[in-house]
Amino acid sequence: MHSVKIVYCRPCGYLDRALEVSREVLSYFDDVKVELEQGKNGIFDVYVDGELKLSRYQLKRFPEVEEVLKEIANKKQVA
Repeated sequence: MHSVKIVYCRPCGYLDRALEVSREVLSYFDDVKVELEQGKNGIFDVYVDGELKLSRYQLKRFPEVEEVLKEIANKKQVA
Protein backbone atom coordinates (compact mmCIF):
# COMPACT_ATOMS: atom_id res chain seq x y z
CA MET A 1 0.00 0.00 0.00
CA HIS A 2 1.29 3.44 -0.94
CA SER A 3 0.91 6.51 1.23
CA VAL A 4 0.26 10.14 0.42
CA LYS A 5 0.77 12.92 2.95
CA ILE A 6 -0.48 16.42 2.30
CA VAL A 7 0.98 19.12 4.53
CA TYR A 8 -1.15 22.26 4.29
CA CYS A 9 -1.22 25.70 5.89
CA ARG A 10 -4.25 25.79 8.12
CA PRO A 11 -4.00 29.53 8.97
CA CYS A 12 -3.93 30.25 5.22
CA GLY A 13 -7.20 28.39 4.68
CA TYR A 14 -5.75 25.56 2.57
CA LEU A 15 -7.76 22.83 4.32
CA ASP A 16 -10.45 22.76 1.62
CA ARG A 17 -7.82 22.32 -1.10
CA ALA A 18 -6.13 19.53 0.89
CA LEU A 19 -9.49 17.80 1.36
CA GLU A 20 -10.24 18.10 -2.37
CA VAL A 21 -6.91 16.52 -3.33
CA SER A 22 -7.30 13.73 -0.76
CA ARG A 23 -10.86 13.02 -1.94
CA GLU A 24 -9.68 12.71 -5.55
CA VAL A 25 -6.79 10.43 -4.58
CA LEU A 26 -9.08 8.17 -2.55
CA SER A 27 -11.63 8.10 -5.38
CA TYR A 28 -9.04 7.19 -7.99
CA PHE A 29 -6.90 4.67 -6.08
CA ASP A 30 -8.25 1.95 -3.80
CA ASP A 31 -4.89 1.01 -2.26
CA VAL A 32 -3.51 4.38 -1.16
CA LYS A 33 -3.52 5.75 2.38
CA VAL A 34 -3.94 9.54 2.64
CA GLU A 35 -2.81 11.57 5.61
CA LEU A 36 -3.37 15.29 6.19
CA GLU A 37 -0.99 17.26 8.38
CA GLN A 38 -1.46 20.83 9.51
CA GLY A 39 1.37 23.21 8.78
CA LYS A 40 1.92 26.95 8.55
CA ASN A 41 3.75 29.64 6.59
CA GLY A 42 1.90 28.99 3.33
CA ILE A 43 2.96 25.37 2.98
CA PHE A 44 1.20 22.96 0.65
CA ASP A 45 3.42 19.93 0.07
CA VAL A 46 2.52 16.50 -1.27
CA TYR A 47 4.60 13.48 -0.27
CA VAL A 48 4.28 10.07 -1.91
CA ASP A 49 5.75 7.22 0.13
CA GLY A 50 7.67 9.72 2.26
CA GLU A 51 9.25 11.54 -0.69
CA LEU A 52 8.39 15.16 -1.44
CA LYS A 53 6.89 15.17 -4.92
CA LEU A 54 5.03 18.47 -5.27
CA SER A 55 5.52 21.71 -3.35
CA ARG A 56 3.70 25.00 -3.67
CA TYR A 57 6.96 26.82 -2.93
CA GLN A 58 8.92 24.98 -5.62
CA LEU A 59 6.17 25.18 -8.24
CA LYS A 60 5.25 28.79 -7.34
CA ARG A 61 1.63 27.61 -7.54
CA PHE A 62 -0.59 24.92 -6.10
CA PRO A 63 -0.10 21.43 -7.48
CA GLU A 64 -2.96 20.31 -9.70
CA VAL A 65 -4.92 17.19 -8.75
CA GLU A 66 -3.87 15.56 -12.03
CA GLU A 67 -0.21 16.07 -11.13
CA VAL A 68 -0.73 14.37 -7.76
CA LEU A 69 -2.51 11.42 -9.38
CA LYS A 70 0.30 11.11 -11.95
CA GLU A 71 2.97 11.03 -9.22
CA ILE A 72 1.11 8.26 -7.39
CA ALA A 73 0.62 6.29 -10.61
CA ASN A 74 4.35 6.60 -11.37
CA LYS A 75 5.20 5.24 -7.93
CA LYS A 76 2.81 2.34 -8.40
CA GLN A 77 4.44 1.42 -11.73
CA VAL A 78 7.89 1.32 -10.13
CA ALA A 79 6.74 -0.87 -7.23
